[in-house]
Amino acid sequence: MTSRTTTARAFLPDFKVEKHFSRWEFTARYHLTASDAESMPMAELLAMADDHDRRAWDTLELGYTETFGDPALREAIAQTYENVDADQIICFSGAEEGLYLAMQTLLGPQDHAIVITPNYQSAETVPHCRCAR
Repeated sequence: MTSRTTTARAFLPDFKVEKHFSRWEFTARYHLTASDAESMPMAELLAMADDHDRRAWDTLELGYTETFGDPALREAIAQTYENVDADQIICFSGAEEGLYLAMQTLLGPQDHAIVITPNYQSAETVPHCRCAR
């Protein structure tokens, strides 16, 4: 680690939601703050799949995909809506990217954002940089 990296790291604010999770996520009796689905073993999930979906899983290759997301995934998402085509769908690798893009697009210097903390850090820092203070 260079001294520049060490110095820059000292000025970044704590990622409060991660500090919160690191303390409580796996020790609390009831976890009511999760933003993910309850997990299940892959075998249980695949037991619910049809032959086509099991074949797709068996031949799945992990790696980079097209910029806007895998075409088959975008098509499957579009089919869940009326009057939406796959070319109107953008897939992200996680919520953080989507939140960042939405705030960069929707917020400007004349806007005021109310942000509840702790949260994903970009949900707080992007409005802080984009909106009037």
